[in-house]
Amino acid sequence: MTPTIWFSEHSLRLRVDVRPDGSFPTQRSTARGMSVERHLGDGCTEHRFTDGDALLGTGCAGLAAPAADALRSVQGRPVFEVTAQHRALLTAIAAETGAELVLGVAEQHVAAGDPEQVRSTHRFVATLLLTLTGDDGTRHTVSVRWNPTDDPGTLALAARQTATQMRGRLGLPLAEELPANADLVLLPGFAGAFFHELVGHPMEADVVASGTSYLGQQLGHRVAPPWLSILDGGHLAGGGYRSAFDDEGADSVTSRLIDRGVVGRPMNDLALAQRLNTTRTGHGRRQNYRHPAIPRMTHTAAVLEPGVEVEEPAGDWIAPRGLRLEMMNIASGAFVFHAPISVLHRADGTTARLGPLRIVGDGARALARLRPYAHQVAGYLRATGGCGKLGQYPVLVSFANAGLRLPAGSVGIRAVRHA
Repeated sequence: MTPTIWFSEHSLRLRVDVRPDGSFPTQRSTARGMSVERHLGDGCTEHRFTDGDALLGTGCAGLAAPAADALRSVQGRPVFEVTAQHRALLTAIAAETGAELVLGVAEQHVAAGDPEQVRSTHRFVATLLLTLTGDDGTRHTVSVRWNPTDDPGTLALAARQTATQMRGRLGLPLAEELPANADLVLLPGFAGAFFHELVGHPMEADVVASGTSYLGQQLGHRVAPPWLSILDGGHLAGGGYRSAFDDEGADSVTSRLIDRGVVGRPMNDLALAQRLNTTRTGHGRRQNYRHPAIPRMTHTAAVLEPGVEVEEPAGDWIAPRGLRLEMMNIASGAFVFHAPISVLHRADGTTARLGPLRIVGDGARALARLRPYAHQVAGYLRATGGCGKLGQYPVLVSFANAGLRLPAGSVGIRAVRHA
């Protein structure tokens, strides 16, 4: 029997910029439609879609009435609207913090499953992005999670505290030079994108099956210390992207991409699970109903196993913020990240700010040389962004990480010079 997967959605992506003149330029896009996929074996999929619920009238056979009702019902559910109260709250926060603000909302009403059983869910994430600019033009950006049902004072307090911390970093004296032998410390919640790129994409099953993943060549082999695990699953994130099932209706399960230092199980969708003769992991995701599901990350977390003793750096160390990928070679593991702002912690206890940095290295070497810094795990999410793969952008993802340290020499750290 050829497996068939139905998918239906009513979704919203929203960006609202808060301008000093009181205007609110808004970008709003919605998707309302349905798709059906027939899995033909060996990773091949036939994908059909229509806007709205017209697909239900095309004669696609075998769909049970309750399943059809579930698919149709999610398209009638309402999505988020910015109210006058929301605008007043944002205006007050902008005036109090002096920050540039961007409200982002990602919302999905989704139903997915096979012709006999379809499951539905509501996924909602909202964030407020704060940006402050230092006297020398350095821009510092941090995202704050928002729940519109909370007391408005909750968001105002979080924004105020975040802006105070950002100003503290921007107000640090600028270091005269980059220290030659400093450790790189990935603070909790500030290195999720690092592991998303270094481990996540190389452990998606289609990449592994293609033979072009530097980690796929090491399945079952140790590549990192035994106290480090890197996990991915849509059910993991309390404050990030969260869903009990994926866009094919499969349960989200914890994939141990790095299992106590050993390369573990790739993330898959139905097509790749069939091709690799394994069970599904609940990582079949799509930009919207017009796209077929492909293996993708959801919430990627780098954690320390219980019992490991954390270590403080012995000398100078650098804590980067806002890591952003510039280049990643999945086949070799070579990478380049950009850090727009970093804090230098000197061995004598003083601190200074560093200008933009470029962090250059090799995935295998970086993973092998990681040291434990802090057990605390913190997350990061931005509703105005997402992950792009095979032209499907943006698909919402979130990150989390414990504190980790790369000893001096593990990666190259270079100042970015501007003319």
